[in-house]
Amino acid sequence: MIRHVRKLLLQSLTKKLNQGLRLLADVSFRPGNVIAGRYRMLEKLGSGSYGVAYLCFDMQKGRRCVMKRISPLRGGAARAEQIYVRETGMMSRLHHQAIPELYEMFGFRRHHCFTMEFMEGSSFDRLLFQQNRQYTERQSLLIVGRLLEIVEYMHSMGIIHRDISIANVLVDEDDIKLIDLGLSREWKDGEVVEGEQEDLEDEDPTEKKLRRAVHVTSDFYAVGHFLLFLLYSSYSEKKSPRSEEEPGWEQELSIDPKTIKLLRRLLMTDQPFESVQQIRQEVALILRSLT
Repeated sequence: MIRHVRKLLLQSLTKKLNQGLRLLADVSFRPGNVIAGRYRMLEKLGSGSYGVAYLCFDMQKGRRCVMKRISPLRGGAARAEQIYVRETGMMSRLHHQAIPELYEMFGFRRHHCFTMEFMEGSSFDRLLFQQNRQYTERQSLLIVGRLLEIVEYMHSMGIIHRDISIANVLVDEDDIKLIDLGLSREWKDGEVVEGEQEDLEDEDPTEKKLRRAVHVTSDFYAVGHFLLFLLYSSYSEKKSPRSEEEPGWEQELSIDPKTIKLLRRLLMTDQPFESVQQIRQEVALILRSLT
């Protein structure tokens, strides 16, 4: 028990220290600064477990792009190097119009950096919670169908995304795009590639373990949650039946029974899907019945 508490305290202190180091490093990457004699910084886009992303302008190419600085909240220089090699290695293998293209890899003041394509479009996070966009069941399934085409391509290349969310899925007119490969892992012939651990802790909640498992079902689980967000966009609490117990999504959402079955399998309540192809076929069947 004492060892467990010490471990948690050490992890917390390490995370806070690395957060502080990130803030100090951000000074070099603030708007207006030029990095590597080429990239003019425009704004900070956000940060995650492994790094910080910035919008910048490539003065050599005359285009906007995204720069990522690897700065993990856990681990030191060796871990940063491992993350950098892994993420850029996977990105260099992916060539799809809906996934950012890797541009350049470089070091800057001991920071591992790389630039990639800036993807036009709005995230579903913004559309749902800032613009209050609503989607019907049919519209939601059509969007998921297009998203699954991207996921299928990634899986065919032996890569699992592991971070599909309303923040990482963009829409640009009718085009769906998938960004942020920071948590992606390699997967080959149904087995985890050596060195591609789950980076999970025993005390992590079950949902996080399902989302971060180095297995294709982690992407299926995330797609299920993504679909729920879209379906709930047109949900009205006034229309739902009142109950003394907290109702679940199956009671609250008025959707086709086949969509309920689809969601239960995606969320692994029922027998999980084995491949993206199976899910795409199921979505296509449901869409035909909804017309």
